[in-house]
Amino acid sequence: MAPHPARTDHEASSVSNRGSRSLTARSTRPPPQQADQARTGVRSNEAGDGYARVFWTAFRRSANAMFLVDLDRRIVAVNEAGAALAGRSADALAGERITVLLDDPAEAPDDDVWRAQVLRGESFGRRRIRRPDGSTRLVDFAMRATRAGGAVLALGVCLRERAGGGAARAHEPAPLTAREREIVHLIALGEVTPEICSELHIAPDTVRTHVRNAMAKTGARTRAQLIAIALSEGLLDD
Repeated sequence: MAPHPARTDHEASSVSNRGSRSLTARSTRPPPQQADQARTGVRSNEAGDGYARVFWTAFRRSANAMFLVDLDRRIVAVNEAGAALAGRSADALAGERITVLLDDPAEAPDDDVWRAQVLRGESFGRRRIRRPDGSTRLVDFAMRATRAGGAVLALGVCLRERAGGGAARAHEPAPLTAREREIVHLIALGEVTPEICSELHIAPDTVRTHVRNAMAKTGARTRAQLIAIALSEGLLDD
């Protein structure tokens, strides 16, 4: 397993000016890019080595909607599934505040509260997304701080299936077993339980057991939160 980088509380504090106490995000270290490229979606970030490749491959290929958002809530990058969820292209979404996607923006906390929640890994729940054609989609979401290109960003993951609930709690993620990593990686790519069973030749109860164990180890309360934690903390690295 690649060495886990140093904790980044001091970096989060300097960015947010709020003195966040528990940012432990794994750096994804994408290659340097021009600012305009960062604002129009992921270009060649998966070309990096080590865990960067795992992160950006999952981000780009996942059937789950994923967004990278700066600490002012501006969208920096969005994958294909995220653009489909929003009903807008990645170019159109770049630079927009993530709250414009909400059916009721008033549901979102104010910027200071949201920023503190993201940096503590406590931003998750259920929201209704409104698309330009007027249709809505109910999603479970989780947002968690990560590092990309030297900046602290929020990784947002959206799922259409609710997998739990309840208030978040502080939790130090524990290492996952090889099988747990394998299953969580498949979930991050957007596969659901029947597809995982077929691919790994295991029973649905076995998948659910591994997911429950992974959630217990990470403190995740939903599958969306599990993906966000696993990617931002580097838990899928071999």
